[in-house]
Parts: sequence; structure tokens; C-alpha cells
Amino acid sequence: MEIKDLIKFSLRQLGRRRHSVQEIRLFLLKKTQDTDLVDMAIKYLIDNKFLNDADFARWLVESRSRSQPRGSRLLLQELKQKGLSTEHLALSINEAELAQQALEKKRPKSRDQAIRFLRYRGFSWGVIEKTIKK
Repeated sequence: MEIKDLIKFSLRQLGRRRHSVQEIRLFLLKKTQDTDLVDMAIKYLIDNKFLNDADFARWLVESRSRSQPRGSRLLLQELKQKGLSTEHLALSINEAELAQQALEKKRPKSRDQAIRFLRYRGFSWGVIEKTIKK
């Protein structure tokens, strides 16, 4: 397998959705066990701005906040699973606003149900208390 094949596979994968460097690395390692070749392909993708972990982190947070609002704790957990270090996790999100959006979508029948729902979504107790009081 050649580097151009790995780059082609990567670009096809990146055409479907954004990925972190670790996700692409794992994807390429399924294609070949040559780690030097994989590293060269990753370097090419980063140098040509096809891969950028900071952009990926921002995109993922925005995407998750739009579709299924969740707290920073869950977002951090998901980003770590995708191989991002905490330096990429400078999240500028308004948790109180996201918690309110989540409750508006769900419309729980009781206070306890609302609390359980927000805890499950990864919101902190302080944010839950403020949101429930509203």
C-alpha cells in the first residue's frame, strides 16, 4: 500500500463528516500496519488543512449543542473518546441556555423527571438548580 492510497481513503472518510486525527489514524491502521506510512499520511492531511483537532472540537460541540443539548461534562467525555486532549476543549458554551433548550424539547411532567433528564444529559447540579427554578 502506498501513501497516496492512504490519503485517498482518508479524504473519502473526511468527505462524509469531520474526524479527529486519532479517528483517522485508527481508520488508516485498519488498512495497513505500517505506522510510518500512516504518520506520513496524517502529516500530509494536517499540513494541507484537511485535519485540525481544534476545528473538529468546535464543530462537534456546535453540532451536539444543536441536535441534542448536553452539559460540558458529557461533551468533554465525548471529545476525549475522539482522542482530543484537554487543550482543545476550550468550550465557550452557555450551559444554562443548553439546559433550558433540552427541557423545552423534552417537556418533562415533573420536577424529578426534569432533574433526572438533565443529570443524564451531563449538566452540573448548579446548572440544573438554576434551570429548574426558571
